[in-house]
Amino acid sequence: MSTYNLEEKKRTTTYDLKIIRWLFGYIKPNRIFFILALICMVITAVLEVSIPYLTKTAVDNYIYPSWAKTEKPYKEINKLRSSYKGGIIKLNDNEVLVDMSVLKSIDKTNFQKSGVLSETKYIVFNTNKLDPEKKIRFEKIFNNNKQIFTNQGSVHYAKFSEIGKLPRSDIRLLRSHSIESLKKIVILIFLLLLGVFIFTTIFTYLLFYSGHRIMHRIRMDAFTHILKLPQQYFDRNPVGRLSTRVTNDVNAINEMYTSVAVQFIKDLLVIAGIVIIMFSLDRELTFIILGLTAFLGFVAYMFRMRLKTVFRNIRITIGKLNAFVQESIQGIILIKLYGKEDQNFSRFKDINRENYNANMSQLWTYVMFRPFIEYISILGSGLILWYGGFNVIEYTLSLGSLIAFLYYVRMIFKPIQELSERYNIFQSAAAASENLYDIIVEEPEPKGGKIIDSESATLEFRNVWFSYNDRDWVLKNVSFTMSPGESVALVGLTGSGKSTIVNLILKFYKADRGEILFNGENIDNINSSSLRENITAVFQDLFLFGKDVSEERPDAQEVKSEFGLTHSINRADHLSSGENQIVSLSKALSKKSCLLILDEATSHIDADIEKNIQDSIQQSRNRTRLIIAHRLSNVRGADKILVIHKGEINESGNHYELLEKKGIYNTLHNFQKEIQKVSSTHGN
Repeated sequence: MSTYNLEEKKRTTTYDLKIIRWLFGYIKPNRIFFILALICMVITAVLEVSIPYLTKTAVDNYIYPSWAKTEKPYKEINKLRSSYKGGIIKLNDNEVLVDMSVLKSIDKTNFQKSGVLSETKYIVFNTNKLDPEKKIRFEKIFNNNKQIFTNQGSVHYAKFSEIGKLPRSDIRLLRSHSIESLKKIVILIFLLLLGVFIFTTIFTYLLFYSGHRIMHRIRMDAFTHILKLPQQYFDRNPVGRLSTRVTNDVNAINEMYTSVAVQFIKDLLVIAGIVIIMFSLDRELTFIILGLTAFLGFVAYMFRMRLKTVFRNIRITIGKLNAFVQESIQGIILIKLYGKEDQNFSRFKDINRENYNANMSQLWTYVMFRPFIEYISILGSGLILWYGGFNVIEYTLSLGSLIAFLYYVRMIFKPIQELSERYNIFQSAAAASENLYDIIVEEPEPKGGKIIDSESATLEFRNVWFSYNDRDWVLKNVSFTMSPGESVALVGLTGSGKSTIVNLILKFYKADRGEILFNGENIDNINSSSLRENITAVFQDLFLFGKDVSEERPDAQEVKSEFGLTHSINRADHLSSGENQIVSLSKALSKKSCLLILDEATSHIDADIEKNIQDSIQQSRNRTRLIIAHRLSNVRGADKILVIHKGEINESGNHYELLEKKGIYNTLHNFQKEIQKVSSTHGN
């Protein structure tokens, strides 16, 4: 199966609870920041919910009059007067003034059903509640405007529509109490808004601070775990995909933590507070809003599975795209050399088209969901205005309550409107969490327990069998020994199993059958890091990290003199393949280890420098040396030469013994000798 398709296999196990526990393990060390952010969120939610209620209070109590007058007898009026002292003022046997803002919903409903209330709104003044100086000024206005005001003892009242006929100075005086109270409410609302700003800033900072700490820890743990994974894992997973896991996927989890997870708690608090307040204002309107909210919740649930599939496909296609781009850039020389630009672009076009289609699927899902939510929100506001407006006209709902409802409906629908964006983030993070968790639960490379520190090395293969795919044997019953200080060479055709032997020695792979002994100990029982510290290996394909050679090797000039170079090596990013091998060999020879492995380590180096290197290697007599080379001139001085063919050791002996056997080694030797003769003839 292609490595690109590994993520596309349908999951058969639900990891949700395990992933949540795994992620919570990173939140726990930062719980103090989480708790402080949560406290700030609760305060912010309370402040936000209080603002519309203060607006309602300002409108009902101080801006728009709430008094009405009965124009017909109402038999229940005496009971109400005892219940609402100061809220019902008797004018005569048939007429009373009623403050509708203080009545309970049931009493408002009874008044409305009785049909005794006037549609005219009144403003009422009780001079007994005024200080003497202000009372005199009020009485003067009442006496000068008897056509507007009607008095009943200490109570003076007028139609609200008539008050506008007074001079502005008189209006300000008459309504000075309302103006002062309104100023206090405005100041209080401003302070609440300032509090929302301050506490929002605090919890945002705490969230992002703790989020970056969590992201840093996850990335550190993920990268550390990747370094511990066995080589087979990297054979199955492209580099671009793993890079995406450590970078983009961790960022997606951080975005979920900062923008979704904790914000969701705040939204719940706000919605709970709004529902409680709305129920206290008007139950019927609240049930209408809750009905619309439940419908939106059902719609959101219907979109859930669609969105989950869409975002998982996006993550898969991004992983493919990153992996292919990285592979193409790494292999750009081969692409240009063999003229594969068009073919490579065609493959890129297909993979990019998959990513484009996945994003278009997301777009269509998004453009269908978001406008629908917006439409329902506007519909909810319209229903409140229509139904609530009738209730205001019929005195069963105050104007301030209607305004508060319109404000609250926007607040309660806002989290649902943002659900598509947050669900986008959530699904992206859920897929990222699954991908990262799949890496974390991968079994690390077995380390073994025993720590070794040896100045000499023996190595033995006992009947070792190995296959990369559990079908085709790469090594078949391989057995050989290496004594301390001995130089052993492995020769054979390409694909015969030489490099596989090196991979098994270094525990990059585990033998399927047989044993590999290092200093008499099975390497399965030796700590992997300890084993590799005692081995120095130089391969044909090398990688130097992007920094100065002086950092790779303490003395770059020493590299020049050591191997007889005619130029200095200054920058690692300008080195040729041969210079890379020279630097790596210099580092290898300087490392204190008891086993030296050279796997085609001089394949890119010219003959003169190679001879100097061979002389340096020969001087390392205290080391056991395993040399793999196609050029037999590099191995003729070995104490023992092993000829491996089709996974089996076919011949064994020194250079001269193998020539006398007239076998595979002799054939290879004669073939290379003829090539050298032809090269010499043409060179002359």
